[in-house]
Amino acid sequence: MKPMTSAATPKGVRRRSRLIEAAGALLLEGGFDAVRHRAVADRAELPLASTTYYFGSLEDLMAQAADYVCRCDEAAITARGAALRRRRRGARAMADALAEVFVGPDASVHDLAVRYEMFALAPRYALLNAVIADHHALLAGVHTDVLQKSGRLADPVHVRCLIAVEDGAVMGALGQHPTEPINAAREALVSVVDVLAPPN
Repeated sequence: MKPMTSAATPKGVRRRSRLIEAAGALLLEGGFDAVRHRAVADRAELPLASTTYYFGSLEDLMAQAADYVCRCDEAAITARGAALRRRRRGARAMADALAEVFVGPDASVHDLAVRYEMFALAPRYALLNAVIADHHALLAGVHTDVLQKSGRLADPVHVRCLIAVEDGAVMGALGQHPTEPINAAREALVSVVDVLAPPN
């Protein structure tokens, strides 16, 4: 990420935060195609030049928008994981818990599409890739916590496999209306969770 030397004053910090929030809102509404300098400036009600003053490039602005969206997503996921009761869970209950925490019972198809657009584009942009790598690292940690609270082993390699199963199920469901992504994740997980995260 670009250092905040150009936003060191309180006013600068506030303006930069407004621009990031505006970019994140545009990303959620219209995907990365909606994150453009003029659109962000208009949404933030700031001069167009402010977007180039506070961000080194369009890629920087896109990465900051993705970081904002990821932080919001992570806060919701972390809260759901923390609220999960500590108890031993069988395969079906474990699959249900993972889907509830990591897909989310209220996640819209649109919001999930934005999430996976970020993942798909990450390899093309170094700054975005760093954001998504940090996001996946945090998700792996929350997976570990959820599995351990459920009396399950949480080997790091197998946790990454579980995340891949979840992601694949959700992405597949996004193109198969009326399949609900959370239900697709449940069904994909129930067949593999005892192998990848056996009871301890």
